[in-house]
Amino acid sequence: MPVPTPARRGAARRWIPGALALVLGIGVLPVVGIAPTAEAADLDRASLVNPFVGTESEGNAYPGATVPFGMVQPSPDNTNSYASTSYAYDDRRVWGFSQRHVNSAGCPAAGELLVTPTTTEVPRTDREFLAITGDETAEAGYYAVELEGDVTAELTATERTAVHRYTFPATETANLSFNLGQTLRDAGASSLTWVDDRTLEGWIDNGGFCGGTDAQRIFFSASFDRAPAEHGAWGADAAYVPGLETSESAGGSHGAVAVFDTTEDQSVEVSIGMSFVDVAGAQANRVDELDGGLDFEAVRTEANASWNAMLGRIDITASEDLQRIFATQLYKALLSPTIGSDVDGRYRGMDGAVHVADGWTYHQTFSLWDTYRTQATLHGIIVPEIAEDIVRSMYQHRVEGGWLPRWSLGGVETNIMAGDPVSAWLAENFTLGTVPDDIHDELWGFLIENATTAPPEGVASVGRQSAEFYIANGHIPYYPEDEPGLGQDFEEYRHGGSSTMEFAISDAAIGAAAQRMGDDETAAIFLERGQSWQRLWNPDVELSGGFQGMVNAVTPDGEFVQTPEIAPVQQTGFHEGVPWQYQWMANQDFAGMQDAMGGSDAFLDRLDFYFGMDALQAAPGERPASWDPGGSSYYTSIGYNPGNEPTIMNPWLYSSAGEPAHVDDVLAANLNLFPNTPGGGVGNDDLGTLGSWYVMASIGIQPVVPGSGMLALNAPRVQEAVVTLGDSGETVTLSAPGATESTPSHIAGVTVVGEPRSETWIDLEQLRAGGEIDFALTQDAAATTWGTAPADWLPSVADPLRAQVDVAVQDAEVTEDVASTIEVATVTVAEVADAAEGEAAAAAVTSVDDVELAATLELDGAQVPVTAQRDGDRWVLTSTVTLPEPGVVDGTLTVASASETPRFAPEALAPVSVPVTVTVVAAAVEPSPSTPSVPPTDGTPAPSTPPVAGGSGGSGGGLPATGADVAPWAIVAGLLALLVGAGLGMRARTSRRAVDAG
Repeated sequence: MPVPTPARRGAARRWIPGALALVLGIGVLPVVGIAPTAEAADLDRASLVNPFVGTESEGNAYPGATVPFGMVQPSPDNTNSYASTSYAYDDRRVWGFSQRHVNSAGCPAAGELLVTPTTTEVPRTDREFLAITGDETAEAGYYAVELEGDVTAELTATERTAVHRYTFPATETANLSFNLGQTLRDAGASSLTWVDDRTLEGWIDNGGFCGGTDAQRIFFSASFDRAPAEHGAWGADAAYVPGLETSESAGGSHGAVAVFDTTEDQSVEVSIGMSFVDVAGAQANRVDELDGGLDFEAVRTEANASWNAMLGRIDITASEDLQRIFATQLYKALLSPTIGSDVDGRYRGMDGAVHVADGWTYHQTFSLWDTYRTQATLHGIIVPEIAEDIVRSMYQHRVEGGWLPRWSLGGVETNIMAGDPVSAWLAENFTLGTVPDDIHDELWGFLIENATTAPPEGVASVGRQSAEFYIANGHIPYYPEDEPGLGQDFEEYRHGGSSTMEFAISDAAIGAAAQRMGDDETAAIFLERGQSWQRLWNPDVELSGGFQGMVNAVTPDGEFVQTPEIAPVQQTGFHEGVPWQYQWMANQDFAGMQDAMGGSDAFLDRLDFYFGMDALQAAPGERPASWDPGGSSYYTSIGYNPGNEPTIMNPWLYSSAGEPAHVDDVLAANLNLFPNTPGGGVGNDDLGTLGSWYVMASIGIQPVVPGSGMLALNAPRVQEAVVTLGDSGETVTLSAPGATESTPSHIAGVTVVGEPRSETWIDLEQLRAGGEIDFALTQDAAATTWGTAPADWLPSVADPLRAQVDVAVQDAEVTEDVASTIEVATVTVAEVADAAEGEAAAAAVTSVDDVELAATLELDGAQVPVTAQRDGDRWVLTSTVTLPEPGVVDGTLTVASASETPRFAPEALAPVSVPVTVTVVAAAVEPSPSTPSVPPTDGTPAPSTPPVAGGSGGSGGGLPATGADVAPWAIVAGLLALLVGAGLGMRARTSRRAVDAG
């Protein structure tokens, strides 16, 4: 058990979600912000970008040129290992410049058509190093380097065309070698043809990503600004043959050479169109995007403009150094998924066939295990028009590939990584509203299909192989990787522990998205499955720090797989992390985590130990020695890993338990790990995941639970961020005067469009509504109580707290035509006790302090206000009515929640209506001396009026009887006589799953 500690956070806190006391304040939309100023629009943000960031320390970045989401990325190559997939800045050498790269993945890929400039008598026909002898520079859309032989190479690009410029010395042997036989991974067959003396075309088969994938064919069409003096090719013997016009290879050494005479004109330009469809597509891409000509400077200018427009979607106020870091990380976030269709709309789908994107742009290469956590959200906020095309591309992946992908590279399914990331990614896009209307319903059906069934035979994607077992047992069975069977066949099984955690997140994401769309039935099913991670909780594990209980993989027989705290993946069943790190990856179920760990205080104690909070506070902004070193050292530490996907949302856990200031203590040290250097960042960016994380954390928001629309808040690192919400030009401004850039600031208060907000999160729609979100900051954490009240904590998406109440009706009697205040009923919160759920069952609402109540009374067709007042441990419901006619009046009492629950959660109290009967008795009648008061004797009924609130039938607010035949003996009285033990809006999941080993 944890070592006993003094009470450190006041009274013990049981978890109560902010939903139960929350008023979102989004009913009235603010005026949308104005477009950026002319000064902001003129800023050359592209020049702030440093593409060399991430080219060291396992960052796996490429420094070359590209445009936002571009198909091509011409860039230097000098390595192709897992630790450095294409370029190492410190090596100061290159093989040459290939045309396609993948942004910061964990494995080498692409690297087709390596162009190498030399001035030797014999051109290069193999991959050999050229020394970097002078300057090497890069910015968004442009790269330049000085090489041995007094050669300068420059690169820029359009969306589908790489453009090179080489400046040679005065020589007759200015050579450009085009290597088809060596790529950054496994080059296969290739073909080339000199179409004429200025045009080289062909194709290359390339594959082998992350241990082996099918090859895909890449087509190219290269054109020079002038004819070479000589051209030819080489084959398997690597011997250059001048004048060889065509050549094919089944694999191995293969390429072409162009030799220029630069004695008078030292510059040579070459444009290389690429396509996944055919050579004609590559040629059309080149011709169309260059308007039939070739002008390096014009292309560079256009690339610069493209980046300035895209980077301008978030305009920040900060120091110059932070401006550069921020622009670089935003740049990384906007590189992928890359364009896959040609200028005519043709693309090669997941079925290998050619299809046409009519009126939209096809995108490909989805690193979903990474990007669902951050990048999908950032794209949906700042580039929703592009996000829609990306989502439509995903729909086509399913239609053409037969199943939703896990991790697709171009047109190939790699099936790498564990879990079901596409479900979380799609759920987030449904919530973002980036799913086009015409595919909305069908894509939702594909999503549910993917989350509930294994894929059929004959499709490339492995989907959820364990779907049936998981739904029945609440976990994925663990099969060892080093034994024959399912563990060797499927990553899902050999990583059964982390896969279960991932499935639970995806299920909760589907449930939250369904709730936002009004699909309560689907929401209930998937929100409950969002708690499946609890099946992994082994309460008997003793841990460092005196803590007890941990997530463990579970075998098919239901036994926990217990291992040392630090153990390799082959033993634990947790991928890219140890159980100490994975125990926190349940942001969808904060309440469940806290209950499992012994309550919110014990939860916070364990968090402090994990993050090294004492060290963080002793040296603010500095990384504690206890943190994981990052990179690929996934299994060497039980501390926080600041750069890997399963842990990147960990800092905001503090906001789920009343200590949001500690979020900023962690983030200050974490964000400092992204300097403007080649080693900046923590490991690889994973196609924009960490770049997106950095950008959003810097402006004060983070999407901690996919599909929910919940954006957790933290102290921004920038003074101000003006965020443009898509191509409409509408903006929202996040302002944080006094923000600190390297040490922690803490939130003292937040206002959303002028309205104070104490909750530690905002809804996506509040951000999109525009206007201003203002952060008041302090450097003294002890001076602020913002976000510490239980109602302000981050709420549990997968386990929303719901109330069950008992209603007891009170007898009452009133007099006719007299405004009378009656006690309608009393309401108390009922205990929830279900022995079948076991001892691990969580308590539901047990106090009136947990919910806000509203009630209405309808009598004889008229609405009568009801006042709900707290009286100790109950509510008392009262109403003032005037009833002008004796008899029996039927009505309905409705009790519901007075709190606006988040859009991702069901109502805290589901509205319940109960019939009410009111008996009205006559009042005493005093005869008038002039006009006897007698009832009619001809059978004519006395006139009646509806019951009214607030007084009698005169000008006092009631509805008077009309006509001359109103009888003065009309009776007003009432008696509420029903409503006993009605259960309201039961907690949809009244308990969490028992966590015994069976």
